[in-house]
Amino acid sequence: MEGETFERGSDRYPVGFPQPARTERRTGRSSRRAGRALGVLAAAVLIAAAAVIFLVGVSWVRSQGAIHVVEAQIEAIRAGHVEEAYDLFSRSYQRGTSLPMFRRWLRRQGGLTNVQNLQFWGRSVWGRTALLWGRFEDDLGHRYPVRYLLVQEGGTWRIDRFQLASELPDPPPRSERLIEI
Repeated sequence: MEGETFERGSDRYPVGFPQPARTERRTGRSSRRAGRALGVLAAAVLIAAAAVIFLVGVSWVRSQGAIHVVEAQIEAIRAGHVEEAYDLFSRSYQRGTSLPMFRRWLRRQGGLTNVQNLQFWGRSVWGRTALLWGRFEDDLGHRYPVRYLLVQEGGTWRIDRFQLASELPDPPPRSERLIEI
């Protein structure tokens, strides 16, 4: 039995040893499956990236009207047209703050009349409400964080509330545990 061989087609194998599997066929099949899986994964990643880009684009486009209103108010304040700036507020803001009160508040905010640059790094629009946050930069290079809340009234954006750095709430203090000895 030692010298006996088994012939299969044109291949010769010793008897008693298992025949080698056809690795060419298996390797080919598994590489095709892996290729298909990678293709499906790549398509899913591209679809997810396209969806995120689409949503960011829609949010950006929807918030442009609100951005223009804020820019118009800053221009009016810089030009000294306080009534025009006040008219860009919502009715609810105007009910709570009269024009003389707004004038007094504006006089105390010296940085608003010197705004040279306005940047928004965050914007969100939910239905008829927009939230914008960013910063002002005055002519001396000082930067002031700002946050705006706008609402739609009669199809146009109106400023309902805005907060400057001094009015923004500080982050809550961290509670650190102290060890008493």
